[in-house]
Amino acid sequence: MKIISAIISVMMLFSCRIPLPPRAITLAAAGDNLIHSSIFKDAATGGGYDFTPIFSEIKDIISSADIAYINQETPLGEANYSGYPRFCTPKQIGDALVDAGFDVIGIANNHMLDQGDAGLKFTREYLCSVAENVVGYTEDDYAIVERNGIKVGFAAFTYSTNCGGKTPIPRLNEKTVRKLLPSVRAKCDVLVVLAHFGDEFDSGRYVERFEPSERQEFFARLFSECGADIVIGTHPHVIERAAWIEDDGRRTLCVYSLGNFLSNMRYGSQMLGCILRVRIIKWMGAIFVVSPELIPTVCHFSSAHTGYKIYPLAEYGDGLALLHGTNDENNEKPFCMETLTLYYEKNIDAEFRAEEYKRGKEK
Repeated sequence: MKIISAIISVMMLFSCRIPLPPRAITLAAAGDNLIHSSIFKDAATGGGYDFTPIFSEIKDIISSADIAYINQETPLGEANYSGYPRFCTPKQIGDALVDAGFDVIGIANNHMLDQGDAGLKFTREYLCSVAENVVGYTEDDYAIVERNGIKVGFAAFTYSTNCGGKTPIPRLNEKTVRKLLPSVRAKCDVLVVLAHFGDEFDSGRYVERFEPSERQEFFARLFSECGADIVIGTHPHVIERAAWIEDDGRRTLCVYSLGNFLSNMRYGSQMLGCILRVRIIKWMGAIFVVSPELIPTVCHFSSAHTGYKIYPLAEYGDGLALLHGTNDENNEKPFCMETLTLYYEKNIDAEFRAEEYKRGKEK
């Protein structure tokens, strides 16, 4: 009897579930990579194009994340390059993004059909040949990336396109969202929705706070309802607030707009972007999205529209700001660290700010 009791005790001991330690990863995301003609002309090497120096100052931020995402807003090609309004970017930009540390590249945006169906197909195929994942090609397209035992799903949508085509692109509408997101949600631990939506801002006037549109807020709630854990917005060309969306006991992190990452747009507010950095923890079957921070960045170029480089705001300074090409434009406020910091602090609430990036260092 004593032996039987001992065996039963041992069996009960080993049948008890010992909790596994939490697993954690870091996700980073950047906004619009918009390659105007002056950018690729400046990147010309004589025998090709080299965009890698543009990203050298923010490479550590991107590459240190377990997964990093960016919206490649302009289609790629191998000849007949062009800027606005119908973009065609040298394909080497894809290599530079991968070199900077980006793993997932999104192509769902209003410029995706600038070079027609053939241009979109080439863009996807080339990016697939150099990057780990590409998302946003068709209405049923998605990507799943696994790190440290955590599966992260990505689904992308765009409000519209500037040009037409026959490709069934992922247009942002309620029917498409409700069809795609639940199916992706079932395949992953964490669902990230990439939404190219909102109103573009293109003016030098000073706006203290850029608010998302009612349509952005509607779709953000819909994404949350359909299982999104994180919503990453692009398109307005300026930064917009981050918020937690409460839905039936669960929370969705929504950044309505990360602003421009790289561009040759004209005005001061369009030079400031943000990199989202957030931790994802998986423990005992539950997922936690924690410690979100929006790291402000500045897209710098000279008055000659050369020397493009992206800096963390904390490593920028008034010495560089005085040389910025936007000073040639009609900005209501001077382009300087004070104005850039004001834009950041007025649009990004304290909960989502990166403390070490609140003030810049004079260079």
